[in-house]
Amino acid sequence: MVANRDDSDKGDSPPEDSLREQLRALVDGLREDVQALREEVQALRRKESPEGPDALLPREEAAETLGISVRTLDDLAEAGEIQPVRIRGRVLYAPDTLEAFVRRKAGEGR
Repeated sequence: MVANRDDSDKGDSPPEDSLREQLRALVDGLREDVQALREEVQALRRKESPEGPDALLPREEAAETLGISVRTLDDLAEAGEIQPVRIRGRVLYAPDTLEAFVRRKAGEGR
């Protein structure tokens, strides 16, 4: 005789739900930990960033520093609102340039 599928699933449901909840909580905790680590790494990069050419940030890091997308950063550069440094095909940004851009934009809001 074949067991009714609905009857066999009823006994498995509560432990499965509990396991799903535990996995969701674990994944959420891991996401929070990863975000905290990202923020820590960013803070260390800012704190320990060297002077000179090594201090230049690639587009991705510059956009992340400003809290915008890379596409928006590219649009700002194309419009002449922020000046990148181009070296052998690489597009980089000086931290001072990013800070000046933020100060300028903050002043426009007044």
